[in-house]
Amino acid sequence: MGCSPGGSEGYADEEPAHTVRITRGFWLGQTPVTVGTYKRFAQSTGVPMPGEPVIGKRALNPQWRDSEQPMVGVTWQEAKAYCESWAKGRLPTEAEWEYAARAGTAQPRYGELDGIAWYADNSGSQRLDSARAWEKEAAREWQKYSEILEKNGNRIHPVRQKQPSPWGLYDMLGNVWEWVEDWYGEDYYRTLPSPAVDPKGPPKGTQRVLRGGSWGSYPRIVRASYRNWGAPESRLDTFGFRCAREVI
Repeated sequence: MGCSPGGSEGYADEEPAHTVRITRGFWLGQTPVTVGTYKRFAQSTGVPMPGEPVIGKRALNPQWRDSEQPMVGVTWQEAKAYCESWAKGRLPTEAEWEYAARAGTAQPRYGELDGIAWYADNSGSQRLDSARAWEKEAAREWQKYSEILEKNGNRIHPVRQKQPSPWGLYDMLGNVWEWVEDWYGEDYYRTLPSPAVDPKGPPKGTQRVLRGGSWGSYPRIVRASYRNWGAPESRLDTFGFRCAREVI
């Protein structure tokens, strides 16, 4: 777990690479939770749907019509409640998520990026050099970068459109960020023993971890070991989730 050996794309919070032992088998959703599935949950429980996703003034899923898009705009608390009450499971831990995303490889990605993921370069109307857009054109300003994505037609895509991982999981990288259970700790990896057995993250914090990258991410971000974070109450149109279950 952590930055892949010999990798040059890693960040400090992915270090050091370390051995993790997961002692219990688990199932993981084959795709992120979809709009259609979440709608059934909302209709059955009375939980309101969040506002429709937009980028700038452009709707990404008007009236939530595309049921095969990943569900976005849910908070960490709502994702957790869905997994526990409706899916009879839970959010995966950060370690479980990375184990599943790696699918048996030590490489940063389980396949060639364009073949497995929707990300900023390929999720729009035209091919985009998103790394250049972020570094040069937007000068690392999120508002300017978002405007570039809006103009280019970048968007969320239905699940199962890209190649699955060797373990049959779709969209583990790209399309939407995925909430996991753990609190985020920048130096958390440095506190762990070796091997770390069933790590569950820091005991407290202010941000929860998100993994996988999204339709708006530039390539360096879209890796199995990259760690993002957000306030648990955040509602962003790049944030989704998938559920885990204990093996029955």
